Amino acid sequence: AIRRPVAVAALTLVFALSGKLFAKDRMVREGRWNDRVNHMGEGLTSRTLAVFGAGGIGATLLPLAVPFFGRVVAHDPFVEAQALAALGAEKRSFDAALAEADFVVVACPLTDETRHLFDAAAFARMKRSASFVNVARGPIHDEAALAAALNAGEIAAAGLDVTEAAPLAPASPLLAMDNVILTPHALCWTDECFEAIARAALSSIVDVSLGLTPPHRVA
Repeated sequence: AIRRPVAVAALTLVFALSGKLFAKDRMVREGRWNDRVNHMGEGLTSRTLAVFGAGGIGATLLPLAVPFFGRVVAHDPFVEAQALAALGAEKRSFDAALAEADFVVVACPLTDETRHLFDAAAFARMKRSASFVNVARGPIHDEAALAAALNAGEIAAAGLDVTEAAPLAPASPLLAMDNVILTPHALCWTDECFEAIARAALSSIVDVSLGLTPPHRVA
């Protein structure tokens, strides 16, 4: 029920970062109209998107993203190259996807293997001009390492719908960074999303009452 809304949320953050949306909003509000010449956006048709995790959300995101980007790559050790190709993406190793990406989007589940998958070493492999987006789970990235990479200019920007601690601590250095967009794990919350969740939940109740196995059963 939420795969498409989360995929759209990921693209929303990518578009906002590439267009310097919030910086330009601040310019207008602060009467700095002519500063726009110092904040050139990034076109996407010559850029590479790398999606990490090609399960439910990632598999939904990939074909949505293809028309906007010059190239789309994906890393998922559990999805074959042929399946990714059918979604419009080239399969890449973790390191290769990081190195090639202009925009990194995290869409994988949080597991023991993915906790702090994006650490200082991962951010160091990214382009200095690249942006990092996480719409999955906060602990997949090491937030201290992310803040350090942003502060040092190892990566250009970040868009986070999830943080390691929720709510984000008032002392977090991310709050003071103009090159970071933060949303409260709610960017996908729309009327359509919540209607779909309700319909799926009610349908599952009906299935159980009829002795049927509902979809998306948790083992």
